[in-house]
Amino acid sequence: MSGSIPPAFIREIVDMTDIVTLVDSYVPLKKKGKDHWGLCPFCDDGSNPSFSVSPQKQFYYCFKCRATGNVIGFLESFEGLGFVESVEALASRAAMEVPYEQSSKKREDKDPIFEVLSIASDFYETSLADSALAKQVQKYVKEDRHISGSTCRRFAVGYAPKSWNALSSYLSTKGFSVELQTKAGLTKRNKDKEAYDLFRDRLMFPIKDRKGRVVGFGGRVMKPEDQPKYLNTGDTPAFQKGKELYGLFEALQDRKNLKRIYVVEGYIDVIAMSENGINNAVATLGIATNRFHTQVLLQLVNEVIFCFDGDDAGRGAAWGALKNVLPVVNDGAEIKFLFLPEGEDPASLLEKEDKETFEKRLKDALLLSEYFIERLTLAVGTGSLEKKATLASKAIELLKSMPESSIKKLLEAEVSTITGLSKQDIEENSRSTAARKSKETKFITTSQEKEEEKSFEPGGIIAKTVAALITFPELISEIDSTDWIKELSRPEGNLLVQVIEYFQNFPNGQVADLLSSLDKDSASFIGSLLSGSPSLDKKNSVAYFQDCLQALKKANPRKRIIELKKQLAKEKLSEDETFELQQHLLSNLEKLNEEDRGLLRELSQN
Repeated sequence: MSGSIPPAFIREIVDMTDIVTLVDSYVPLKKKGKDHWGLCPFCDDGSNPSFSVSPQKQFYYCFKCRATGNVIGFLESFEGLGFVESVEALASRAAMEVPYEQSSKKREDKDPIFEVLSIASDFYETSLADSALAKQVQKYVKEDRHISGSTCRRFAVGYAPKSWNALSSYLSTKGFSVELQTKAGLTKRNKDKEAYDLFRDRLMFPIKDRKGRVVGFGGRVMKPEDQPKYLNTGDTPAFQKGKELYGLFEALQDRKNLKRIYVVEGYIDVIAMSENGINNAVATLGIATNRFHTQVLLQLVNEVIFCFDGDDAGRGAAWGALKNVLPVVNDGAEIKFLFLPEGEDPASLLEKEDKETFEKRLKDALLLSEYFIERLTLAVGTGSLEKKATLASKAIELLKSMPESSIKKLLEAEVSTITGLSKQDIEENSRSTAARKSKETKFITTSQEKEEEKSFEPGGIIAKTVAALITFPELISEIDSTDWIKELSRPEGNLLVQVIEYFQNFPNGQVADLLSSLDKDSASFIGSLLSGSPSLDKKNSVAYFQDCLQALKKANPRKRIIELKKQLAKEKLSEDETFELQQHLLSNLEKLNEEDRGLLRELSQN
């Protein structure tokens, strides 16, 4: 991120981007009535389109999976971009420059880095195509690895010549300073301050971000005696290997058909799988799969398959991946572990079998829950009470990192069955252990728990109030205070306050812009209200909204007590109103002052 983006610019880019045009460039839409419809890109709705895009309200909504959002939300969900990246993409489409606040220097620093990396990638690719320079490397790629020229071009595979300064000299002739080359991770200086190429005599794999920009490189040696076997670009202003996945950009080129993603261990594995028609593989960059990687992948697909060698090292890597995955697993995710025959990796296997045979191996893949239990059982054993206790202890230590979810409860139940400990004991121990977690993990868990506590009621009076307000934002003038609304205990009450405050701050704001300020569940609920609520005539909107507010006040005991007492001071209450006041006072008996207690006694005697 290059700095914060002014909210005014975000609203401007949302307002000026037509959502129908944007979505239609990814998903074919047909106009039906006032909206446009198409097959949902986020779920399988068969041949019956359930994905609607509203040009008037500038938002999309799926009636099957409830995906909803504005133009920013669409790019976040479809392209897997972050919020800032989505705003940048929309600005680029509109030929506008994002006015970053207090960040011009950072922005100026990164663009030249991307440029020099792109030129370096072209240099490496050209070098690989030069038979005089890279004859042995070409032989290795074509004959030893069976990789075609078209696949090499798809991944921009290249070759770093066996020279101390081939690249740096070339880049210097193109006007790139040694300082910039060093900042981009392409060159270093020796003790005599002379620049030299970091990558020499290596098969080169450009690492791209989700925008397709080259951000770094991985290089494989051509001679076994050279070390290390694989060398990656170090961290730079444009590259952090813990946040990138090799092959992700290429996999996203067929986003509509991307249903699952394989996570493999090496560059060659990704390329070999693509060579054989499997274009949905990514690789980490010489490190274990971390939480960030998993979060990125689960934004794009629901099924992630970790593919490892069946030897001890592969199983060790798989266990490390599982432990890093647990904190971000949700109920919609399907995580699998596929172990290949010992000594094999995807690249070597695909030299012996075709795509169909390889993909049949998926039936042997273990679900996360299966691998979790299998690994613990094998590692600890269950032959004695002591071993069962140890297994339970280790399981609890791992389960504490998981957000509350159905899969966590099922794992707790399975551990309970195996160890003989009651599920209640497992849950209590898990919670007590979780209380001692680090502040960072506490924050993540608390946030996720809050998300799970949300359960919106679409047919309630609060929902009707929200629906009226987002349909006619000018109704905000009918609200004098939100203090009493904040006392409503329902999640919709909190959402109503958010909507009110948004339109108070931005009187001319649009619903599409409002969605950007809400969390995913709240935005989805707003989308369902807009798509499912019967139309409300503007001429009746004020009366309808006032009726909604009046009904809400009746649902607020404190507010209703005050109103009924005021009415009682002026005139006699009806029998129903008297009963209502009496019930409200009784329900708040512990909070009543002496005056209200006296009123309650008086009402009870009548």
